Amino acid sequence: MFAVARYRIPLCFVLAAALPVAVSGPVRAADPAPTTALNKVPATAETYHSVLRLGETIELLGRSRAWQQLWNDPVVKDLRKKAMEKFSEPGNNEAAALRAFLAEPANAELLGLLLDAASHEVFVSTGAGTGDLLSLGQELVGGARYGPALQKLLGQGGGDPNAARIRIILQGLAERPERVRVPELLIGFKVSDAAKVKTQLKRLDPLVAGALADTPLKGRSKRATVDGDEFLVLELDGSLIPWDQVPIAMFEEKEGEFAPLIKHLKALKLTVSIGVRQGYLLVAIGPSTDQLAKFGGPGPKLAGLPEFKPLAELAGKPLTAVGYTSAAVRRATAATAEDVTAYGDVLKAGLEHADLPDDLRKAIEKDGEALLKSIAKDITKPGAATSFSFRTARGWETYAHDYSPAAAGESRPLTLLNHLGGDPLMAAVWRSGTTVDDYRAAVKWAKIIAGHVEKVAIAKAPDAEPIIKSVRQEIYPVLQELSDVTERLWLPALADGQEAVVLDAKWSSKQWHAALPTDRPMPLPEFGIVVGVSDREKLEKALEGYLAGANKLLGKARELAPPGSIPEFEIPRPKVETKGGRTFAHYPIPAGLGVDEQFLPTGGLSDKVAVLALSRGHADRLLTETPLASGLAPFARKTADSAFYFNWAGMVDTAAPWVDFGLRTFAPEGDAKQNEDVARKVIGALKIFRKYGSVTDRQNGVTVTHSEAVFQDVPAVEK
Repeated sequence: MFAVARYRIPLCFVLAAALPVAVSGPVRAADPAPTTALNKVPATAETYHSVLRLGETIELLGRSRAWQQLWNDPVVKDLRKKAMEKFSEPGNNEAAALRAFLAEPANAELLGLLLDAASHEVFVSTGAGTGDLLSLGQELVGGARYGPALQKLLGQGGGDPNAARIRIILQGLAERPERVRVPELLIGFKVSDAAKVKTQLKRLDPLVAGALADTPLKGRSKRATVDGDEFLVLELDGSLIPWDQVPIAMFEEKEGEFAPLIKHLKALKLTVSIGVRQGYLLVAIGPSTDQLAKFGGPGPKLAGLPEFKPLAELAGKPLTAVGYTSAAVRRATAATAEDVTAYGDVLKAGLEHADLPDDLRKAIEKDGEALLKSIAKDITKPGAATSFSFRTARGWETYAHDYSPAAAGESRPLTLLNHLGGDPLMAAVWRSGTTVDDYRAAVKWAKIIAGHVEKVAIAKAPDAEPIIKSVRQEIYPVLQELSDVTERLWLPALADGQEAVVLDAKWSSKQWHAALPTDRPMPLPEFGIVVGVSDREKLEKALEGYLAGANKLLGKARELAPPGSIPEFEIPRPKVETKGGRTFAHYPIPAGLGVDEQFLPTGGLSDKVAVLALSRGHADRLLTETPLASGLAPFARKTADSAFYFNWAGMVDTAAPWVDFGLRTFAPEGDAKQNEDVARKVIGALKIFRKYGSVTDRQNGVTVTHSEAVFQDVPAVEK
């Protein structure tokens, strides 16, 4: 039985996720202002994630044609039959125990109560201090990972690196023991009949007490009343750990170094509680039962936070998921300005042990700190983030809000959405914020770093000075010319900032390669890059400048290299054709490669767009203005900072002919019909998920991402 279930259940979960919105019938509307745990969880919670209407999802799944076809499939029927036979075998002790358990009258309603608990709303939240605990964890992991290497760099340690890692962790914990705490975790299930759930929970008392009777935990479970509600509570503390058997002393450099830490750990309390409160089955883990009293108790709640105001706009929508991550948690897991500037201490420590002249060491240290500060000033502190998902007639939509400081200015139209070829398989479009000033700053630091590298090389290997001088005199001027092309021509030409990558598959061939003939045209993915153009003339001059500069660089390198090491050649000019205001450029593909003539990497340019594609046809399609035929709600927005589109059904259609070709070519004779049926069912199931798209823009200082996923049930079987 269990072997069968292992293969069947995962597919059921996949279908459960994919089909709740793909079946026929209207979407069940939500209450205008549904009561959820958001109105009960305290505002001090640092994370909150919930799943709603799972029961409705299962109900819709059961009505879908895809589920019915799967359930009634002959193979699945046979598996179900064998599973029941296995379950009913007299010698199956595990199954017999389960049958006996379910046969007891007291257990008759247990399964129904469990299903009910998962049907309406399930949430998980963590309390205050979660962010600091995560930050501590990252500090300890980082110290353990890089600490031994840093010690070696400083001429310290030299012993067992694993022992060094453990000591680093202990030192980090001992530095501020109060940061080590038991986190607050609350898991809740909305139930329809609280009285019946309470009755079932009372049956746990003797079971838990019996399980703990012959263990050190005897007597630590009890019934406790929290603000008028009864909970079964298990109380543990750090003294239960046999600390005298933990070899902490072997990592101490002086006796008792970690004694205060151990004292703190012994005093920590861990409380596990389970019970029903205000219509929710709650499972809580924390230092005490205090968080249970806060659930639905007095004080501000999550729903009252400003970050949840957008939820009011979704009133009447059938919510399926809600997510919240506080600013404290996001800052704890993100790189901060302090993290970046802290590398200055690492640089300084490394330089102190480097055999370099004092003036050079001080100069590197000074410039290194200045570079880190320039990087750190552009790092913003993350804000809170929320996400709200709801079911629609054809899938689901999600609004995600990021309250981190948004970039200055307003979102603008992404016109490259009209240069993706109409309906590609996948595309990502965004607007880059890189400016000429950003580039100048990068060049400035590149020159400073190169100067220090030269001086270090000469200090370490004086004999290399003539080579370094030659490179400086011959190569650097050419690099400066290329940099000037970038600053004066390339970046101004692409000041629009729009960039896109595209994957499509609208070309096909019976013989993509001489060694791979097929009996019918076969599609292949075609990749493309698209950028917005602000000044076509400057872009053309930039490309000319890069070609000339690259050839000049090759020539200088050939002069400096040993004779004969770099062949005499130049990068040739591509073949260029101008047609209808468009310019196309390509390098011919040698016929000896045996590839289809359609394969011809091509660059294309118009007044507003530049593209690079694997074929002339694709380049032409990308240059042509064609509205994106996504049919997705997010793309109705007129302005955006970025967008993503994924046509999964198109991906499957692209792969299907190759799957069919493989089956016809390599499958044993006589299995063709069976293979065709299996392939058809698999492809049909895969295409239940149709497409996904998202659009991100800034609204009133908040970064908002609106996404939609579309599903469609399998076609009805013709009778």
